[in-house]
Amino acid sequence: MVGSPIVDGAPSLWAADVGPTIEVRDAAEARRAVRRVKREGADFVKVYSRLSRDAYFAIADEARRQGIPHLGHCPDTVRIAEASATGHRTIEHLHALLLATSRHEKEIRRRLAAVRIDPRDPSSLSRYHSWFQQVHPLEWRAVQGYDRDRADALFRSLAADGTAVVPTLSVHRTLELPDDVPSRAEEWKYLPAWQVESWPDQLAALTGGRTPEQDRQIRQIFAHRLRLVSELHGAGVRLAAGTDTGTGYLVPGFAFHDELALLVAAGLTPAEALRTATRDAARTLGLPAVGTVARGQAADLLVLDADPLRDIRNTRRIHGVVVDGRWIPPEERRRLLAAVEEAAAQTPPPQEGATMTGCGCGGHPSQPSGGGLADEWSQPQVSAPGRLRRPPWDG
Repeated sequence: MVGSPIVDGAPSLWAADVGPTIEVRDAAEARRAVRRVKREGADFVKVYSRLSRDAYFAIADEARRQGIPHLGHCPDTVRIAEASATGHRTIEHLHALLLATSRHEKEIRRRLAAVRIDPRDPSSLSRYHSWFQQVHPLEWRAVQGYDRDRADALFRSLAADGTAVVPTLSVHRTLELPDDVPSRAEEWKYLPAWQVESWPDQLAALTGGRTPEQDRQIRQIFAHRLRLVSELHGAGVRLAAGTDTGTGYLVPGFAFHDELALLVAAGLTPAEALRTATRDAARTLGLPAVGTVARGQAADLLVLDADPLRDIRNTRRIHGVVVDGRWIPPEERRRLLAAVEEAAAQTPPPQEGATMTGCGCGGHPSQPSGGGLADEWSQPQVSAPGRLRRPPWDG
């Protein structure tokens, strides 16, 4: 599936250093944006955090008129229940869930309305850092006022409306527990060295400047996100696995296994976590021919050397792969991975100042096939120290 570029308010969290983002200032511009992205072939409209209320509801209405889904971040100006009622297909990340489940929501939303992004700032990393610095105290306030009855009511509403949540615990962990990121991992060899070497600077740009007290609070915020995932699942809200691949330290495909482990850490059984990546992701994306192992389904599968129902980490113990009905045995798979490693080693860094068009952060669910674990949709990629690039098909 192909997502639109980000459709965001002005100024967006994404600056020009990642390529074009569609900024809309009012309902008329929002409707034109929906018609434009549909004309350009997008399968869905990717909405984002800084949309105004008028622009968001215009997008939702025009998307319905045009027969194209809208999904993505729940804007700062819109309550989750309101977004869900418009048919918002999936909610990416857990920022908005913290606010909506707190008895302090009205107070927090007043303070959220005062959050500002400097339109003169040319750096997307800097804009996001500013947003995080302003939003994390509000999330901490939300955690302190967590209201289980309010959460139960909201989760029942999400389940009834069919709105799915993509928790992206992997990216939350990376950005909220930066001291815990690995210093090295085997799968990093499948990315260019210059990209991997840029990760510490990127992470520092996004998370730097926190006090010890802020670090303590943000760790507790992450623990609360795990609790919310468990309660969402228990309330019958559909969860779809996704990682926001492209954030530093998240290698496409490999990070997906970490996401499954985090879902289990949040309280899902291994079988339930696997369903978020297969059957439930397929239903979320409206793909009836994939996501389960059954006659007539697409034959994309992993064959493992150990049982993931005993230990979810066994999804990494891959013996072979079936792709579109063709068996790829272990030796061929090793040759394919070696070719990826060689290509990564030979990939030069981009020219300074180069950008790619597309949209940015997403965290969308994996596009599942036949019960196998497929890579999630592509997300922002680091293209040089301190810079981001976004592929044109990014959702």
